[in-house]
Amino acid sequence: MPHSLSARKRVRQNVRRRERNRIIKSRIRTARHAFLKALDDGDLDDADRRLRATQRLLHRAANNGPLHRNLVARQIGRMQQRLNAAATAK
Repeated sequence: MPHSLSARKRVRQNVRRRERNRIIKSRIRTARHAFLKALDDGDLDDADRRLRATQRLLHRAANNGPLHRNLVARQIGRMQQRLNAAATAK
């Protein structure tokens, strides 16, 4: 257990930040799964809308810290590629 006041405060901050980061990552996973489901169902308009919503969440996560910006860019690029491939196949 921490003994100094600053160490105790650091523990409290870490708990709050860990919980916030966990919530953010969970929302991103949920949005990504919704995008993939719309893509699998063949609904390109819905998939495009869900991709934009997922991009918004990912960019927020990159700006606020839970995810690295290169990871976010890679994930967005891969989702965009899947959407473009599905649109070309139709």
